[in-house]
Amino acid sequence: MFIIVESGSTKADWVAVDKDGRHQFFKTDGINPSTQVQFPLLSDQALQDTVAKANDIFFYGAGADDPSSPGRIQKWLAPYGFDGKAEVKSDLYAAARACCGHQSGIVCILGTGSNSCVYDGTKIVEAIPSLGYIFSDEGGGVHLGREIIKDYFYGNMPQTEKSIFESMYHLTKAQVVEEVYRNQAGSRYIASFAQFLSHVDGFWKDTLIKRVFREFVQLRILKYKSLGTLPVVFAGSIAYHYRSYLEDVLLEFDIHAGLIIKQPIHQLIQFHFNDNP
Repeated sequence: MFIIVESGSTKADWVAVDKDGRHQFFKTDGINPSTQVQFPLLSDQALQDTVAKANDIFFYGAGADDPSSPGRIQKWLAPYGFDGKAEVKSDLYAAARACCGHQSGIVCILGTGSNSCVYDGTKIVEAIPSLGYIFSDEGGGVHLGREIIKDYFYGNMPQTEKSIFESMYHLTKAQVVEEVYRNQAGSRYIASFAQFLSHVDGFWKDTLIKRVFREFVQLRILKYKSLGTLPVVFAGSIAYHYRSYLEDVLLEFDIHAGLIIKQPIHQLIQFHFNDNP
């Protein structure tokens, strides 16, 4: 039996897969090897028992490609009876393996944040650095939320959308400053405003979404010299929910989207089951 963990900073999805391909899902608090001094306790007895039975654990998460991460994950799971092998990879590897399997491709993440890379079917061979939510995350939920907040305070949001926004959020500048600059969860706070787009329709929404997607394409896809020879694939909730906008923007650059999935973990089940007969 093996376990796949796909983790963000706030929550983690786990799936245990037995030799017959049957699987069981669990959820826990997030595990981030690059930022957390202590990992969360596994309070679910069923999950503890499953960890103890696992031969392999495949852990994927943002910031999980630090050289010390595999050892830290192994040490964290040992008290629960795990004595197998832990493979620890970044969320880009999760997206690449889920969308491409063992084929090559340009792999993009558009979720709360964003990222991209060139994957050769085995490893990531090229990637534009991500500089965190303040400098990067083009096209993701943070970027959308940031543009919504700016349009509201700068007076660029049309009156109809503004009225809906105010009825939902009652937002003040002081609130924004407090949540973004004085708390540790600034990126999640900003990204939460992307949900507002599901409550409105029209020119303002269309223009905003396409603007942030164009920036992602220009900065995180067009830079790759292999563009045109490889499929361009996407993982993440923003890419999945706004795929029609994304496909329209890609066509502006003569790019045809390949697979677009919401969450890699389901495709990763098949990937690892095929590799672990």
